[in-house]
Amino acid sequence: MDVEYDFYKKGLKLSEGGSETLIGKGYLHLGNYYTRLKKLDSSIYFYNKALDVFKKINKDNRIYNVYNNISNTYYKQGRYNKVISIRSLVLKYAKKENNKLLITVNYHNIAAAYRQLKDYKKAKKYLDSAILVAEEENFKLRLSKSYNSISKISYSLKDYKEAFLQQQKYKIYSDSIFKSQLSNTIEEVELKNKHKVEKKNLEILNQEQAFDKKLYLSIILVFLLLGIPLVILLYRNSINKNKIIQSNLEKEKIKKEVLLQKFKRSEIEIKSLVADNSMRLEFLKQLLLKLKVERKSIDSVDVKNYIKDLTFKIQQQITTESKLSLLKNKIDVINDGFDNMLIANYKELTKTEREVCALLRLNLSVKEIVSIRNTSSDAVKATRYRIRKKMNAPKDQKLEVFIQNLRI
Repeated sequence: MDVEYDFYKKGLKLSEGGSETLIGKGYLHLGNYYTRLKKLDSSIYFYNKALDVFKKINKDNRIYNVYNNISNTYYKQGRYNKVISIRSLVLKYAKKENNKLLITVNYHNIAAAYRQLKDYKKAKKYLDSAILVAEEENFKLRLSKSYNSISKISYSLKDYKEAFLQQQKYKIYSDSIFKSQLSNTIEEVELKNKHKVEKKNLEILNQEQAFDKKLYLSIILVFLLLGIPLVILLYRNSINKNKIIQSNLEKEKIKKEVLLQKFKRSEIEIKSLVADNSMRLEFLKQLLLKLKVERKSIDSVDVKNYIKDLTFKIQQQITTESKLSLLKNKIDVINDGFDNMLIANYKELTKTEREVCALLRLNLSVKEIVSIRNTSSDAVKATRYRIRKKMNAPKDQKLEVFIQNLRI
């Protein structure tokens, strides 16, 4: 203990001019040191020095910690009024911090001081408050101590029946605590045994792993010796496969170039056909103009009527052909991806229905489709009806719009 005291003094000296919290804690340790020596006046002296330091730096938690120690020392000195005064300050702090355990402890300690002063009424009042808080928080140890104290107060007041009842409650809680501690002890022993077993199992496992490691290394070494020729074969095989893949890629590249050339040729043909179609339309227009001029110079009514009928038909043909952007034999080329999509997603559609879908996708009218497919208007309308039904197109949406919105 002398060595302990020397170290406390050295610690205080080192703390000077530095952290005031450390200085306060040093005084608190010296107070505890003198309490163990039962030199209570000296312990009170150092507790007060610690209190001054903590008050100076506004360390509330430290202040009330010191108050607890001072109160306990006053209790040992029999200065019970001092105990009540200090414990009341700590109780106020505990309520402010809502520290339920500190609240019930201070209720109990104030009651203990009143009991020593033989003011049993106030002692019982504070114990009732301690029990109320302890029951709310299920502090079994505090309940046990409070019921034991009330039992002793009732005994002092010669209320033996109440003393007996409170003693029974104390016994219930103390037994419960004992059983809980016993259970914890058993669990601790079981845990230690379990730990020993696990440690032993771990040692066995480590030995097994070490053996397995040696075995695996031996197997790997054997495989390395035997596997080198296999690795060489696999490497050569890999090179050959890469060559085959490279060759296939080259073939695919050539195919793509061929398809690109075909597409360009097809584009040139389409442009040529469009140009031919334009020339034919221009010829029809010139013929129509010439017939109109000739009609004026002819006297025969029959011939005039014939020319009139002929010019009307030529005008119809010009109007129909002017609206067509592509010819029938090139529509399949333009809609190739679209036709594949229809085959994949709408398997019930026939070839004719898919061709009509392609024309509807180009926003062609029934009359234009009739002209291109060389069929009747009723046949096209019937085909449209079947397409709508098979594709389950919404009734409130035009079939052309529905088809145009489909993604290829």
